[in-house]
Amino acid sequence: MRRAVQAGKVVGTRSPGQPSAAFEQARAREALEREVQRLSARVDELEHERQQLENITAMAAHELLEPLVMTEAYATMVSERAGYGLDLNSRHELDAIIRVSGRVRWLVEALLADARASGRPLELEQVDLSEVIDDRVGVLASEIADRSARLHVDPMPVVRGDRALLSSVFGNLLSNALKYGPRSGGDIWVTAARSGTDWTFAVESLGPAIPEESRDRIFDVWERGSVERRTRGSGLGLTIVRQIVERHGGTVGVTSPRESINRFFFTLPA
Repeated sequence: MRRAVQAGKVVGTRSPGQPSAAFEQARAREALEREVQRLSARVDELEHERQQLENITAMAAHELLEPLVMTEAYATMVSERAGYGLDLNSRHELDAIIRVSGRVRWLVEALLADARASGRPLELEQVDLSEVIDDRVGVLASEIADRSARLHVDPMPVVRGDRALLSSVFGNLLSNALKYGPRSGGDIWVTAARSGTDWTFAVESLGPAIPEESRDRIFDVWERGSVERRTRGSGLGLTIVRQIVERHGGTVGVTSPRESINRFFFTLPA
């Protein structure tokens, strides 16, 4: 047993061949560095695999979309030309082809939107959200007119973000408000409020209140409530909203401040 002596005092003992504390620390540090390097390499591998999967999803969706569009278009054309010349069973079968083709097309388009929302790099610029909302209202003009909906839009700020993706956020939220709102004469409010370093945006509308226990799950992939199952849609719209907002450094949520009113909100850095 060796004794370390300093200024005439014994400060420690160490058996011959026993590693010093400094040696043990250095060895532990080296092991930790190797583990960090291994985990970092694995993260890079997983990111590469994720990008490959997103690319495959986008390519597959593109390949599927064209025949689906053609099938739906030709079936609609036959239905319009043949009219009541077809027997009842044939008309029902043709309607089923149109309906199923449309349903699958919506799913494929949603997958494409999801791949764009989570995959491509953000193209950041100063975005006037008033212009973005005006554009989306124009796209939804026929649905707004069909439901005699009334839109109330606050003055909107200019934020730094990806114009196309932020347009998709407002488009999905407005479309949801129309889809699940009153069949005629409903009001939709689009609001903006600044708090500190963040803007909070909200789309509020009449509709079946979302139960509190479902408010987190509603943004999950394919999550659709009992009311939604009776309504046309892919079940990906709110998932895409969350992905885009989180990529911009914000958060999303939903509340029901009053019975039969839903308020979908999200934040963005000011």
